[in-house]
Amino acid sequence: MKGHKTELLSPAGSFEALRAAVQNGADAVYVGAKRFSARQNAQNFTDEELASAAEYCRVRGAKLYLTLNTLMRPGEEKAVAEEIVSAAKAGVDGLIIQDLGVARLAQSVCPGLERHASTQLSAHSAADVLSLMDKGFSRVVLSRELSREEIEKIYAETGCELEAFVHGAICVSFSGRCLMSSFIGGRSGNRGVCAQPCRQKYACQGQSGYFLSPRDLCLVDRLTDMARAGIVSFKIEGRMKSPEYVAAVTDVYRRALDGEPVTDRDRARLRDIFSRGGSFTEGYFSGLNTPEILNTKLSNDNISSGAPKELLAQVSGTYREGIERGRVGVSLRFFARAGEDLVLEASDSDANRVRVVGSVPLPAQKAPLTAENAARSLTKTGGTPYFISDFTADIGEGLFVSAAELNRLRRTCLDRLTEQRSRRPELPVFGFEWAYRGVPASRQELYASVIDMSQLEGAGDADKIIVPIDFMDKIPYNEKYIPSLPQIILDGEAVRRQLAALPKGTEVYTSTLGGLSLIREAGLRARGDFGLNVSNAAAASLLAAEAVSLTLSPELNFREIRKLAESSPVPVEALAYGRQLVMVSRACIIRAVRGRCDCRRILLKDKTGAEFPVFGDTRTHLNTVYNSRPTFMADRLEQLRKCGAAVLRLTFTDEGADAVRETVEKYRKGGEVPNLFTRGYF
Repeated sequence: MKGHKTELLSPAGSFEALRAAVQNGADAVYVGAKRFSARQNAQNFTDEELASAAEYCRVRGAKLYLTLNTLMRPGEEKAVAEEIVSAAKAGVDGLIIQDLGVARLAQSVCPGLERHASTQLSAHSAADVLSLMDKGFSRVVLSRELSREEIEKIYAETGCELEAFVHGAICVSFSGRCLMSSFIGGRSGNRGVCAQPCRQKYACQGQSGYFLSPRDLCLVDRLTDMARAGIVSFKIEGRMKSPEYVAAVTDVYRRALDGEPVTDRDRARLRDIFSRGGSFTEGYFSGLNTPEILNTKLSNDNISSGAPKELLAQVSGTYREGIERGRVGVSLRFFARAGEDLVLEASDSDANRVRVVGSVPLPAQKAPLTAENAARSLTKTGGTPYFISDFTADIGEGLFVSAAELNRLRRTCLDRLTEQRSRRPELPVFGFEWAYRGVPASRQELYASVIDMSQLEGAGDADKIIVPIDFMDKIPYNEKYIPSLPQIILDGEAVRRQLAALPKGTEVYTSTLGGLSLIREAGLRARGDFGLNVSNAAAASLLAAEAVSLTLSPELNFREIRKLAESSPVPVEALAYGRQLVMVSRACIIRAVRGRCDCRRILLKDKTGAEFPVFGDTRTHLNTVYNSRPTFMADRLEQLRKCGAAVLRLTFTDEGADAVRETVEKYRKGGEVPNLFTRGYF
């Protein structure tokens, strides 16, 4: 695996769950702090608890990663920097990061701390991974939506250290691209408080079901295939789960990774400890667009009614206080010479060494000390995190050493080894500085984004028209048109060909980091689209080297947009109208409803009567879900003009040409609000 060491990575939402993970064989554990974690409702860790957790893991040869995997908003930079400093001082081994601005702060504040790209960055191509590597990430957590062949291709083209989820709950949308909870009720998954509307019941075409609810993932039978494909870190989901869940799942996957055959009993334990509807899916790894990913009869509450008491008792006994799994191999060397002090030396694979001196041995009256007798006392490691990997003894003839003295030597030696192993690494930490200055917009333009050829005529009065790149071979080239790449780029070579057909210098929108690279390779100019989730000036500054403008996250309010516009080194754009894209899914929602994959548009109706359009793509079979109401601000044009955005974006989805024309005119002159609308985050 090109020098990468395989790792089993378990979740912990509490210290008890962390003990459960380590004592059941996790190579590493990931936890959240009290702030800036994608699981804000977990118990999570204070700074003091984080330091204790890091020490606990370090002594036992496990790594500890801290999740800072939410978006940072303007004004939070100092608090995030303080969190990074606390993590470094606590001794964590790495940060799992979603926001590129957070990554930039981490690079400045503590460059020696590893940075892992969260699955919230939705890396799904080699171009995405290479871009993240260029930005200082040492590991990338891949999107859950990838097949074995796609993972193999990414690894072959990047050689990057790759992490993937192998067990637990999965999202129906590409992570980081789901705004449904955010726009329905203001609870953003990108801020760690997702309300999981995907687990609710919806009605469509005369039937009802849980059309957005995936089964839980289980890839315990595919670990060897995943390793061959290039996965290094095998990640279990569940920071909101119980310590018993963490213990049971970690144990099964530990033994599977160690080469033990997976038994029916193992599969039953995984199912009994927690599973929605008592069944699992292998997700996309074994095949794409597979129907069993979604279960329309599966509610969020239709989970295991409760794990058997005997299973709970069994797994909880594996991580009680005082229970220790022998995890760290220790080499012992024992010296006993007449007239000289006893000496016991210990060393581990991390280059820690200790030397303990004992009493002078006495002449033996009866049976003299032998290597076998010494080993019986000196290699007892029960109740410690150690096992003896190697023991040698150099013992003179006719000597006597009491068992009590040998036991004292062993205890003292291992205690001192623990002291050495518990020492925190000293990483250089630098002060926080904030000095970004923006470029004020000279004038504000109006751009219209369309997804249907029939909408082009209605958008004619906009300053620019944003069109899917697929349109560019169907319409005469005009500088008024700006092509946009797909939200998710599944066929990089096809996109390369499309970009190569454009005149040099053409501006192109993209929502992926890999797209920025592809546009630059083609000699074109990139505009960052909203899928990049730019929500702070640190991220804007990082991306300014690759994009001539950046569309801001639609989760920013008016004040935050203005603040970012004042500090971004490139012009910013704001989404001022339209049904917000709230979900991009590789699961076929349309087939879950209609029973066949025909990519025809459908409307999902929730319990309040709100209707969410779902569009299918006949080429990629991706499903996109849009908000039930369009964001509307045309009656507040003066406010929009003061937000500082150089471009106001109008996004059209199911509107006809006349509605497009009317809306553009309203954003020129002002207009009354429609019957159904939302202010979004404005």
